[in-house]
Amino acid sequence: MTQPTARPPHEHALWLINNVEQGITGMCTLPDGRTRDLPGPVAVGILTVRSNLAIASALVAVAEALRSEE
Repeated sequence: MTQPTARPPHEHALWLINNVEQGITGMCTLPDGRTRDLPGPVAVGILTVRSNLAIASALVAVAEALRSEE
């Protein structure tokens, strides 16, 4: 069994955002790189998650800016 990686909160937030985005890209893309045809509800769910990731990214950027001012 592998040990979990310890990360500071800021690094963990970035890792989580990137990890979820990679998972979404994997679900939406066929092995040859073409976009997969997704049912409407699935597409809406993916857009919702991407929207939340954009908000999270903005919050991380604000936190980084505030942290660098200290």
